[in-house]
Amino acid sequence: MTEWLTTPAAQAGVVPFIVALLSAALLRKAGWYWAGGALVAGFAVAVYLSVGFQFQPWTSTRKIVALILGAAAVGLLYDLYPYQRRWLIPITAAAAIAAVWWVVWPVLSRSAGLEFWLLAAGISVYTAWCAVMMDALRAKPVALSGAAVALGFGAGITALLGASALLGQWGIALGVSAGALWLFVTFTRNTAIGSLAALPLGAGAALIGCAAAVYAKLPWTSLAILALIPLAARLFWFPRLPRLAQAALSMLVTAALAAAAVWFTLQRTGAPPL
Repeated sequence: MTEWLTTPAAQAGVVPFIVALLSAALLRKAGWYWAGGALVAGFAVAVYLSVGFQFQPWTSTRKIVALILGAAAVGLLYDLYPYQRRWLIPITAAAAIAAVWWVVWPVLSRSAGLEFWLLAAGISVYTAWCAVMMDALRAKPVALSGAAVALGFGAGITALLGASALLGQWGIALGVSAGALWLFVTFTRNTAIGSLAALPLGAGAALIGCAAAVYAKLPWTSLAILALIPLAARLFWFPRLPRLAQAALSMLVTAALAAAAVWFTLQRTGAPPL
């Protein structure tokens, strides 16, 4: 059993899914947006099984873990105080930009001139976009959960192909945990997940993608494709459709974009380093 828990399949897939599924089953009984915490629980167990919770000295991966957990805390505050949400957009964007700069600062600080500004602009726009657009879906749990599955898996698999195994595992764990939420949102009528799930997923997937692009070999074009996922989930949303049809359409459209990003990455990087 102990040996099985050391395998990437268990750490990134099976165990996070089981934990997220059980957490969602328990938390949704409390109502409100508590079920969104299942995504954080699934991610946390993936981190615990892979590297454990040790934050000193700060590395890029440890920063990402801390920031995803911090994003969940901020998302909880957003759900507790949902008023004047238009003011939360610039706050979310600014926080996302500060987060990604912190993660890639060792590389950013060694850049100069045009190289610095291109890198800074790219990571800032991408991370802010993913965080803001995912949080904008909080009122549409079906669309949000479908986009979360696609963005998590897309970020994880492309990071894996970009030669970052650990970041790949964590992205896949986010997607797997979102998949457990998707099941509850699709087949029940009273499961809301809110910013508690949207912010850590949006910011986390973006940070994983940027780190894989800066520190490994993930092509920037792959991130541009992944950035379309929350937009597609918003555009392909038809409230008059039955819930199951909404969920299937959202999953189909967003998964197609994630698959396109994976295919493009595979063409550039070749097979994953397994």
